[in-house]
Amino acid sequence: MRKNWQTIVGALSGVTGAVIWALATAIYQPIMQPEGFWTDSSTGEAFPQLASNNTYWPRDIRQLAILLALGGVILICRANARGVAAGAIAALGWLGADIWLDRIDVAGGAAAAWLAVGGIGLFSATAVVAARVSAGQGATARARHLFATVGAVLAAATMVVTTPWDEPVTVPDQVRVENALSMLKAGLVVMFVATMIGLVAVQLTAVRARRMAVFVGVAALAAWLTTTNNGSAVVGLIGMLVAATLAVVAAREVALIRLLPVAVVCGVALFPAMMMLYFVGSTVGSAMTSLADNPPVNGADTDLSLAFSGLVLGLLLASISHVLAPPPHEPSSLSRDPGPVLNRA
Repeated sequence: MRKNWQTIVGALSGVTGAVIWALATAIYQPIMQPEGFWTDSSTGEAFPQLASNNTYWPRDIRQLAILLALGGVILICRANARGVAAGAIAALGWLGADIWLDRIDVAGGAAAAWLAVGGIGLFSATAVVAARVSAGQGATARARHLFATVGAVLAAATMVVTTPWDEPVTVPDQVRVENALSMLKAGLVVMFVATMIGLVAVQLTAVRARRMAVFVGVAALAAWLTTTNNGSAVVGLIGMLVAATLAVVAAREVALIRLLPVAVVCGVALFPAMMMLYFVGSTVGSAMTSLADNPPVNGADTDLSLAFSGLVLGLLLASISHVLAPPPHEPSSLSRDPGPVLNRA
């Protein structure tokens, strides 16, 4: 029964990712992409329109959606290494196709529908291949912890995707886009969290599930702080990432006191990591913009790739938390762990 619901959650993650990717590609990317020219009032010279901070939020949503679909494949194949490899290859191909589709400027409701069908088809085929090559074998607790933490951090990264407009947004067309972004983000976050829970469910007890829920709640509160326009936004961002990491660690058989060094070290490590990713992630984002042949971002702003940054931070925080709070024992696979879920103290 446990495997059945994990497969269902994995399938829902893949379908959700494919649909959100299609909408962001064919509906919202064309809306946000700058076009035309602007005229310098002092010289009368015309210049191409440029993008600004967060103009290319549809790209982040598209890439996060592809990573969500990959998470669905990982859950279906029980995080088996061969299944993960199959999913990663498909995801890389999908990301390449995504940039190409952006380059040729696909647009419209019909295009979105066909892209959704194609995305679901690619996910389904990849999931079948991943399940077959994994031969019913699962993965170690270390692998499950890695992928679950990355999923949790990507959920947090999704929360900071925003539009380029200053608050409050009152223009009707902009309000509609803001509402659409909120819905897309909600779908991604819910399914990232569901996938994360599916990956750690084998080791959950009732007590650990309650601990995990507490940290998920803390992450949600910290996400609210990131929406403020003062210094608390930075505190909220770091708190959200640390709480997301602790939510996964809390699913393990570890004493609560051991979560303290995990929180401290992760929080300290995030400062230099985020500064580095600000520059590296902006370089990656600019390269993607160039490959897609989209107007560049204004030199005073940044073209940060949130999906790339979230993926790197997830790998970093997963590594730190695993070293500081390793499990006392590691069952060799999901299929061989006999313990029932959510019924042991």
